[in-house]
Amino acid sequence: MDLEKIKQQLLEKKAQIIESLENNSKESQNEKSGVEDTADEVTAELSRETLYKLSQTEREKLFLIEIALKKIENGTYGICEECGAPIGEKRLEALPWVRLCIECSEKDEAMRLSTGYEDINYYNILPDTSTFIEEEDNRNIAE
Repeated sequence: MDLEKIKQQLLEKKAQIIESLENNSKESQNEKSGVEDTADEVTAELSRETLYKLSQTEREKLFLIEIALKKIENGTYGICEECGAPIGEKRLEALPWVRLCIECSEKDEAMRLSTGYEDINYYNILPDTSTFIEEEDNRNIAE
């Protein structure tokens, strides 16, 4: 597995997401206000809601990309956070920010569907950061 290539893909995706979030933010600020009928107001609200959900999804993906980049740095990239088994190369090529192997991902999906909870909030599922380099974390926060 070419970690440098994967790192480059992650950095490119990160840049795309940041650019997309910045553009979405500018669009939200530039919304026109004026005379609108009820249908226009409903349509505008639905657009804002869709934009918000899209932005949240992108923020979560950005969070996962950051975790993947840290894992590359500390040598734990490609290891399932649930069972500790290696994650398949094809899976990592398709989703370089993935945190679970296929088996654990299927179990997680089945559990979420059986409980009726389909939305996942990645901010509440933090990996064990004890192996992360603390100085690197502090430097990133300061930037």
